[in-house]
Amino acid sequence: MTTFLSILAALLVLSVFVVVHELGHFLAGRLLGFTVLEFAVGMGPVILKKEKNGITYSLRAFPIGGMCRFYGEDEEAKDGRSFSAHAVWKRIIVVAAGPVMNILAAILFATVSLMGYGVYVDVPTVQELASETSPAALAGIEPGDVLHAINGVTIENYEQTSDLILGASGEEMAVTVERDGVLVDLTVRDFYNEAEGRNFIGITYGYGRERYGLFRAIGTSFRYVWDIFAEVARFIGSIFTQGVKQGDVVGPVGTVTIIGQAVRTGFETVLYLSVLISVNLAFMNLLPLPALDGGRLVFLLIEAIRRKPVPPEKEGMVHFAGLVLLLGLMVYLTVSDVRGLFSGLFGG
Repeated sequence: MTTFLSILAALLVLSVFVVVHELGHFLAGRLLGFTVLEFAVGMGPVILKKEKNGITYSLRAFPIGGMCRFYGEDEEAKDGRSFSAHAVWKRIIVVAAGPVMNILAAILFATVSLMGYGVYVDVPTVQELASETSPAALAGIEPGDVLHAINGVTIENYEQTSDLILGASGEEMAVTVERDGVLVDLTVRDFYNEAEGRNFIGITYGYGRERYGLFRAIGTSFRYVWDIFAEVARFIGSIFTQGVKQGDVVGPVGTVTIIGQAVRTGFETVLYLSVLISVNLAFMNLLPLPALDGGRLVFLLIEAIRRKPVPPEKEGMVHFAGLVLLLGLMVYLTVSDVRGLFSGLFGG
């Protein structure tokens, strides 16, 4: 895959996370009776659009995100259809639905990964045979077999395997393997290699994989996503106590680069990275910072407590200032990413 295609694929993958986020706002808004003006995939000029039930669905030129636009969202309420005219609890749900959707997406990605690829477990699994005439092959050992016991000694961990093979003596070695859930007893003969002066049965083995069933995968995914969420929280906290080092945080260019590398590696890596990015996107949006969902939730909670909204012009000023700061941070991280990218390319 060329670099261009990798970058394009990375942008598309990144857009999925943003579109999923906006889809959360959209679905919650529709469910609670809000008036949605537009739901867009991508940013920039409109390429395709279709209107249905008063909502414009559009595909835009640049695959770098998406948008869900509500009627009267950033304006003072003028009629009952306006965003701010709805009950405050409804608006809290709609605003929080974006990050919640990212968390649900992370759980889905993790579940698919656990069911489709599983996790590495500390059991030796035969990867390949040295040859068709190796002692292991002649004994009937096959790729995919899990080494269960050698000479009656149960293998309890991966590191134990080599010691048991090298320590075997005699003309025969009893090997028990697990194949398709069934234990199979085999006998390996002529396994001492005179040239190398050690036992050699002719297999390459590695860590095994355990694939999860649906319900176990879902339960594990919830715990896994929570652990990542807590780790992100600890990292954010460490920024205030230890500061930020070069490379600790990446911007848009760095994110696209990482995703592009994952795309070239394979779908399993993309799934794993998707979980991390989805959780990070949810967490960052929930931070109580202006212009983010978390900042909007703060104003909505203040409104719920005071039983009257903060004046729209004051809230707008705060969000605008926060947006300027976020854009400044994005520019800084982008410059840092590009500098790091060129430094890696040219060894500077």
